[in-house]
Amino acid sequence: MYDHPSATRAFWCEQTTYDSLHGDDISQISRHSATNPAEAIRHIRVTVRSLASALPPIERHRALSWVDDGGCLGAIAALHRNEPCGFSLSYQEQWIEWTVHPYLRFDVAEELRLRLVPLSPRLACR
Repeated sequence: MYDHPSATRAFWCEQTTYDSLHGDDISQISRHSATNPAEAIRHIRVTVRSLASALPPIERHRALSWVDDGGCLGAIAALHRNEPCGFSLSYQEQWIEWTVHPYLRFDVAEELRLRLVPLSPRLACR
């Protein structure tokens, strides 16, 4: 007998870097899943802190205030309420956004997963 798939609460994290402050062209996207709100926000805090020394004074103050003075606590609280959160800043003529969205991750036993069938080359070109 097969077990039913189980859902686990998780957090989808994305960091999007735009080539300009106007947010026109995306130069980089990184994504990962975190198992709890603190882990999701920790990743943002570490990255923002590593960029802080190269930021202009006002942006540095805003970034470090979010990291150290409670902004990140509000983000963790939002995730605990099952709400998305994010942070953004300008960095050397780029715009960087971090977003975290709660979601349900379904763990399905291997024997219940559907196998992917490769497309024939003729069908893939249509």
